[in-house]
Amino acid sequence: MSSPGRSRLVRAGALAVIATSLAAGLAGCGSSGSATSAASCSTQVPGITSTTVNAGLLWSDSGDGASSMPDFRSGVDARFGLANESGGVFGRTVSYAWRDDQSSQDLNLLGAQDLVGRGHVFGIIEAPGASNGSITWLNQQNIPVTGLASDPGWVGRNNMFSFYYLSDGSSTVWGDVINAAGASRAAVLEVSGNKSNSDFSRQYEASLLESGVKIVREFQIAEAVTNYQAVAKQLKQDDIDALVGVLLPSTAAKLIPAARSLGVNLKITMMPLGYDPAVLASSGKAIAGTIIFTEVQPWLDTPRQQTFEAAMAKYAPEIQSVRSDSAVDGFVAADIFIRGLQAAGKCPTRESFISGLRAVTNYDGFGLVPAPVNFATNLKAPQSCYNFIQVRADGSAFDPMFGGQARCGRPISSARMNQLLDPGSS
Repeated sequence: MSSPGRSRLVRAGALAVIATSLAAGLAGCGSSGSATSAASCSTQVPGITSTTVNAGLLWSDSGDGASSMPDFRSGVDARFGLANESGGVFGRTVSYAWRDDQSSQDLNLLGAQDLVGRGHVFGIIEAPGASNGSITWLNQQNIPVTGLASDPGWVGRNNMFSFYYLSDGSSTVWGDVINAAGASRAAVLEVSGNKSNSDFSRQYEASLLESGVKIVREFQIAEAVTNYQAVAKQLKQDDIDALVGVLLPSTAAKLIPAARSLGVNLKITMMPLGYDPAVLASSGKAIAGTIIFTEVQPWLDTPRQQTFEAAMAKYAPEIQSVRSDSAVDGFVAADIFIRGLQAAGKCPTRESFISGLRAVTNYDGFGLVPAPVNFATNLKAPQSCYNFIQVRADGSAFDPMFGGQARCGRPISSARMNQLLDPGSS
């Protein structure tokens, strides 16, 4: 239910969204065949000129959960910047305008409508977080969208492309790993006020329940106001041994030490973000032993990973650590956008972008994703496998788990998920 001040917040946020400035020109694609002379096309298409493509970026520059998002935009900058070195896509450089959705689904929708309506962008790159706000509208308008499909609303939408999809059901993968750690009593964290996080938490909770892990308590975390010592006391009182859910690195760095100081017997702590040397540098000792699940390849210094790192250092010098998992997500989201422009041909339309990219069956994610992606089918076959990384006991490094191989779980249908979470409704 909306609070009395919510409508004022939305109106104020809308003004902020509309006032957000354009990001400077970064661009196109470094793959073969992209650096040709600029095409002159007879049909006028929003966001396309003979020399440029204008994209839109929706991300959370502010609001709860924004602390994990700056690197996503840096990844977009690096991929487009790398591409400009080769002359863009068919001679066109690619720039983008961005809007801050403030971690709000309402503002995410307003930002999308402003980028398409007033900004005349060709397509949208969506950061994870509040994307569910604009999904239906962008689908209705048939606007090409790339990003990280961390909301189940992406599933089955032909205009939306990701190397990873979160199902509208779930998987036992998280519960299986928690079981393997010998834990059985979990506290599940959510980011306060973020519906997308709440949707993910339901999937996470279903995974735990199907695997026999008891959910003892749920916590809504607002980073600026949460009393972490009080939360730690509740963990101790409830004999919690698994701290999981949407546990962000900034929260973990405060809550885990507070729990340790009270003698909470945590057998496992697990985060969806944080595979980033900058996290180790700032909080390694605080989060020692924490497990991170990620949809990207573990770092093995392959040639493509080295190219990624060099591009990040050159085109996103503000980033603290180029190996941020969020930066990889942004880089790959931009790479998918570039691949779509290539597939659309010298005179791209939104329709040719969508149909051309949907026909790509061996997309390799710049070598940063675990396996080649078939865009013809992956929107209907959501992800159930992750790589698991653990912070070393002294907080100094990350160690891949399970031999560096992805860990998969058994699928949980949406009907079964609802039965687990709402047993009285069936």
